[in-house]
Amino acid sequence: MNAFRTILVSFLFLVFSVPSVSAEDGSNDGMSSGEWEKYFEVYGWLPNIYITTAQQDHVTLTLGDLLKNLDMLAMFDLGVRKDKWSFATDILYMNLGKKIKGEREFLGQPVTGEIKLDMRAFISTVNAGYQIAGDDMHRLSVIGGLRYLYIRVPVEFERDGRINITRTIVSSGHTWDGVVGLEGKKTINDQWYMDYYGDLGTGDSDLTWQAKVGFGYQFKKFTGTLGFRYLRWNFDDKSELDDLRIIGPYVGAKWTW
Repeated sequence: MNAFRTILVSFLFLVFSVPSVSAEDGSNDGMSSGEWEKYFEVYGWLPNIYITTAQQDHVTLTLGDLLKNLDMLAMFDLGVRKDKWSFATDILYMNLGKKIKGEREFLGQPVTGEIKLDMRAFISTVNAGYQIAGDDMHRLSVIGGLRYLYIRVPVEFERDGRINITRTIVSSGHTWDGVVGLEGKKTINDQWYMDYYGDLGTGDSDLTWQAKVGFGYQFKKFTGTLGFRYLRWNFDDKSELDDLRIIGPYVGAKWTW
């Protein structure tokens, strides 16, 4: 966690210390201007979350679960761009729970009654990009970076109808993966644009990948964003998790200066 904090603090220092784009040169088309362009976006990702344990137990947290049991949610991304270079980070923190009733075997234990789950997850992707193609209406960049995951899922359930058992699923503690991919932006008109992003990588997990496509609409003081995002990990045999998927739409507000 200390390494991640160092990266985040360094990135925030870069974003807020570089010079702003001048009013004469500033444009939001993402093309080379000779000045730093910075952005900050706050968004709400409304996904379904699918968890498969090493014992092949399946846990699904739906959008309804998210809205009913959410204790805390923080989602934002920020970045800087100059000429063909870009640097960005995306940060997501979720704290939510769910109750499951019935008779079944869960995490290798016979369960009768109620299962209580309390999921806490912290996810971030930090990357650098270099533009390889583009014109006034479109740009395409290759990116490379790191993805960090910490997920903790305490589970409380009854065994034989009388004993409360608590067990915690942790995906190998702190999971770091290197990622590579592509990101781009297509200007549709003066107000609308489309952007897209995709990466894949490995490291502490066997494989992780992400895909995102979205649209932006320019208002007077900010840009409204919406789209769809898919994020997934496959873990190795040593992890208590086998698979994690986070899938769903998002909406947000973005400021560029």
